[in-house]
Amino acid sequence: MAGTQFDSFSSRVSLNMVTNIVRTVIMALVGFLMVPYYIGEFGLSTYAIIPLVTTITTYFLAMSDSLANAFTRYMAVAVQQGDVDTANRTYTSSTIGMLKCIAALMPVVLLVSVLAPYIFDVGEAHSLDVQLAFFMILVSSLMLSFSACMGSVFMAHNKMYITYTGRIIHCVLQVGLVLAFFLFTEPSLTLIGVSYVVSTAVFLIIMVVYLHRECPQICFSRSCYDPHLLRKMSGLGLWAIICEFGSLMFIQASMIVVNLMVGSTAQGSFSVAANVISMTNTACTSIAAAAMPLAYRCYAQRDTDGMVRILKIFTKFVGLFMAFPLAYVMIFAPQVIGIWLGSGYSDIYPMLYIMLPAEVAVCTVNALIEVPVVFERMRPVALATGVFGVLNVLMSVVILIVTDWGVLGVCVSWTVSMLLLKLVFYPLYASKLTSGGLKKYIPSLAYSYAAFAVLLAIGYASTRVFT
Repeated sequence: MAGTQFDSFSSRVSLNMVTNIVRTVIMALVGFLMVPYYIGEFGLSTYAIIPLVTTITTYFLAMSDSLANAFTRYMAVAVQQGDVDTANRTYTSSTIGMLKCIAALMPVVLLVSVLAPYIFDVGEAHSLDVQLAFFMILVSSLMLSFSACMGSVFMAHNKMYITYTGRIIHCVLQVGLVLAFFLFTEPSLTLIGVSYVVSTAVFLIIMVVYLHRECPQICFSRSCYDPHLLRKMSGLGLWAIICEFGSLMFIQASMIVVNLMVGSTAQGSFSVAANVISMTNTACTSIAAAAMPLAYRCYAQRDTDGMVRILKIFTKFVGLFMAFPLAYVMIFAPQVIGIWLGSGYSDIYPMLYIMLPAEVAVCTVNALIEVPVVFERMRPVALATGVFGVLNVLMSVVILIVTDWGVLGVCVSWTVSMLLLKLVFYPLYASKLTSGGLKKYIPSLAYSYAAFAVLLAIGYASTRVFT
């Protein structure tokens, strides 16, 4: 019987992965097509506001999403141990905790939205449009965070395809609303904000409906609220929040540094490179995410060897899978950017040449990111991420002040800091947590970079022969 349950549980891995890959492809296409569309509608300096506000949202999502990851850990263990009572206490407590977090963040959302035109370089955009766009996009991000309470239930049951399908609908609806609004009226940052709020509300409704349909045993009940459990989950979540804030000191903070020290036009170009990095991260996450329900199940069953096997398979597979698109963009950056945005964006090519090699390490270790959460050992990760994140910001500021490297210097500081975190720290720390030698995940990184180097060599050689 247990074997049958495990087979049923494991059989959904491929469905989760396929659905998430479809979601990733759709989101990548949307991101790919909407950047030139927005630039054409608004101009580069006003377009820069859109990635800027979505960057600011990540700081709010850092708190709510980190708590959601901690809630997911306890939900997954409870569900996979068959403890329905603890699962309901976890779900109710996490929902109430998330609502408290969102309520605490709302005044900050309002303050940031009001001050945004006076803090950032917003080009020729109207101040009220910027304020409304900031407010609605930030509110929609908090709504999206709340959905993570329900998403944790689907993850615990290895039914993440429900969440991914909802996100596909969310993405398509959001873009459809923008195109419809712009078709019947003038382009407006405010209307972009409206599209975010409406599409996120629809996504929340989908999550609620499918939670009751697919997991009827999980329910919200005030009597199940457990303050002690919430404090315990929040303790893990606090270190996860600190870790996430450290992560935001990388590409997101780099974008803000460029805006404040170089200007909105330069930040617009840097935003395109950052968009490529973000799409790459989303792509590798879509594959690596399928490993987590299996890892949690192994942890609940105290099967460390099984967890290590799963993590080794996914680190090697994700790294090798992503080596080709990374090498392709490196080789054909001028053609890709030219087709994507048109001529006049040659300053973006060197940014990609500097940053993309670090993405090989980022993609390879993606499956290891949740390992410290599984073992409730987030403190070292938070400290390391914070140190390397601060290093990135300080290096960027110093380079911009004392050199004439400009935005390329920011790219260099990001690459150095990211490699220290992903190429060195994460593989060694994950190896320590999962017992055994400290180098068990290093071969996966070696395979990934070897494949990347071979593909680069073949690609560059082919460009000497074929046009």
